[in-house]
Amino acid sequence: MLLTIAPNPTIDRILNVPYMTVGQVHRAAEVRLVAAGKGLNVARAARTLGCQVLATGPLGGRSGQIVVDLAQTEGLLTDWYWLRSGDTRTCLLINHADKDATVINEPGPTVSKEDWEGLATHISRLGQRVRAIAFAGSLPPGIPPDSFAELTRSLAAANRAVYVDTSVDALRAILADPRGICIKVNQLELVTGFGVTARAPSTAQTIDTGKALLSRGAELVVVTLGREGALAITLQGTWQATPPPVEIVSTVGSGDSMLAGLAVARLEGQAIEAALAFGVACGSANAMSGVPGQFEQEQVEALLRQIAFTQLD
Repeated sequence: MLLTIAPNPTIDRILNVPYMTVGQVHRAAEVRLVAAGKGLNVARAARTLGCQVLATGPLGGRSGQIVVDLAQTEGLLTDWYWLRSGDTRTCLLINHADKDATVINEPGPTVSKEDWEGLATHISRLGQRVRAIAFAGSLPPGIPPDSFAELTRSLAAANRAVYVDTSVDALRAILADPRGICIKVNQLELVTGFGVTARAPSTAQTIDTGKALLSRGAELVVVTLGREGALAITLQGTWQATPPPVEIVSTVGSGDSMLAGLAVARLEGQAIEAALAFGVACGSANAMSGVPGQFEQEQVEALLRQIAFTQLD
């Protein structure tokens, strides 16, 4: 089983509009509400791939109950932690023709010290029941980045992979001490989070940074490269998987779907290079969909046959 943690869940309100112009009135052709946050997107994608998955995260208030209802209607298996105060956030995704989605993210409720301790205990208890864990998403206000990083390290074990996909201060805390962690990050986040200043980091810089993290104890470093696919950097070598061009509806959730595919493939015993290619195919399939983490498995199989694969060292 895979456990996914959304540190900052949300209700995604997805609007489809023909076009968008700032300062003008628009009418949505379609509106959807989805239980989301990166951890829930990973759970949705993993479930699509046939993996048994459990999702958790902190919820609060009436909007938190809406997340519960939406996830239940979708058939997602969940075990939530309820905050003593505050309301779960709502984020707005606007899909429009000829462009990627426009996204407006709310910050989320402030998590108290007591609630963080309770949430960490809740996650640790659930983590003992599974073979892989994926922390995916930003931290809401109040969760100490160093404590978050310590929790992820405490769950890593020889028989349990722990994946982390986060940003800003939480990412810096992970990169400072990545022992046992499988890090999934985009190229710019990796080099800037590691203290490298580069507007457009080269592949060589990215690989060198990944190898430095391996020397600090990271289990695996996976770096997404947008249209150029992704890198998997390991002690045994570095691989790149590049997808074919696809017609993009929204890239929101593509990184989460990529992480889901990678984790599911590794749970099935696939080698890292095969798991990387499968993850990239899942991310591309997501980009062709309008709902984060939702795609057709047949589409993944078709894309997988077109993945270009290279060993870089």
